[in-house]
Amino acid sequence: MNMKFSAFALACLVGFSFAADPRMEQGARFEAQGNFEMALGEYRSILAEQPKNAEAYFAAAEVRVKMKDYSGALANYRLAYKFDPAMSAAYEGAAKVYESLGQKAKAEAERAKDPKNNPAPAEEVAAPVEPAPAAEPVKVAEPAPVAVEAPKAEPVAEAKPEPKVEPKPEAKVEPKAEPVKVAAEPAKEETAQALPSDPFEKGKALYAEGNYADAAKAWREVLKKTPGHAGAYFYAGLTRFQLGEYEKAEFNLKKGLEYKEEGNDANYFLACVYQKMNKSDLEVKFLANYMKKAAPNGKYRKAAEERLAEIKAAKAEASKTEEKIATAEAVKQDVKAERMDKSEKAVEASAPKAAEETEESDVAAAPSAVPTIANANLLFGAGSYEMALQMYKALLETEQNPEERYFTMLQLGNVYRELRDFHSAVTRYREVVQQFPDSDWATEAERALEDAVWLEKHAKELPRRVR
Repeated sequence: MNMKFSAFALACLVGFSFAADPRMEQGARFEAQGNFEMALGEYRSILAEQPKNAEAYFAAAEVRVKMKDYSGALANYRLAYKFDPAMSAAYEGAAKVYESLGQKAKAEAERAKDPKNNPAPAEEVAAPVEPAPAAEPVKVAEPAPVAVEAPKAEPVAEAKPEPKVEPKPEAKVEPKAEPVKVAAEPAKEETAQALPSDPFEKGKALYAEGNYADAAKAWREVLKKTPGHAGAYFYAGLTRFQLGEYEKAEFNLKKGLEYKEEGNDANYFLACVYQKMNKSDLEVKFLANYMKKAAPNGKYRKAAEERLAEIKAAKAEASKTEEKIATAEAVKQDVKAERMDKSEKAVEASAPKAAEETEESDVAAAPSAVPTIANANLLFGAGSYEMALQMYKALLETEQNPEERYFTMLQLGNVYRELRDFHSAVTRYREVVQQFPDSDWATEAERALEDAVWLEKHAKELPRRVR
């Protein structure tokens, strides 16, 4: 009784751990914020421990749809309903991917796979169940009974034929069991028929299924038989891109530009490769090359137009940010110059009066108490670190775009460093590096993080800050 109870409790605990995985919630938060790569990272960490987690595959597919990575989304949807055949949302997601690609027939085929939309197989399975009791004494499908029947067949052959005659009646018995095998294993026949014998077509079929490892082997076979095959290079580049091997994808896709059927699509995928490699100039170049040759209803034309619009908007935002930073630096230099002039004129004045004057100048440096990055930068540049700290914290509680947010967090780290709170500075710098690794300020945050870590370790050896 105790053993049964402990087993039941263990099963409940395991089920609860899978259901309440906080990484699923964190991935959803990243997805809502638009941090798709970080969301995928959460789902990958789940799948590394639970390779058959259908929910994680489904969530990853939803993210890839938003990233317009339709082939990756399709592969994840299929894995989701492979490990959970009752997940109707996965069938519907795969169908919608095909609809977005203009392939309505394949979309209907995906919906037909859903057990809810295809009740016919339930009736077909019920039919062979009825004659099952009659077939129970025979049990031809199992290997053990066949071995029992063989010696029984020997006394029947009284004419003393050669031993070769004996397996013939056994061979006749096997076709009787064939209908049972066909009903039990239709999937194997379908998969065998689905993969063509031609290595190139076989590779395309494997790629469409999301089986990228086997597809890569197929392209190698094609290139061994036909060196310089442009189509094989093109699809090999797509396969390497899906596997995250961007340098190999770049090499193969450049050779695949000569592929007559889909060579122009190689321009688009090269742009995707350069996007992953953070080479924006090359990304824009190959997007432009694709747009020159793409038809008005081209497969990736809409995605290319949207990506170009995103790049233009990002450049505009970056220029605005640079202008803000430049103005803040200019104001900072002006404030420093004013303070130097005031300090020179106030040499003969008493220290309390000088302190009051500097505090008044600090407050006056900010045009208003409204929490904005510009006002906070003015306070920081004027040396009013406590007021700047409060304003930066207030900004983090407002809605900011990603660029403003990581800049605010970086400035918070700088303020903490000036206040000699090196531990808080390390925390802020690390958040910028981890949450915004591809940002314009990531390199600056990494350098500042190293400095702050060193300062925290040697804080007792440093001289005190004098304000």
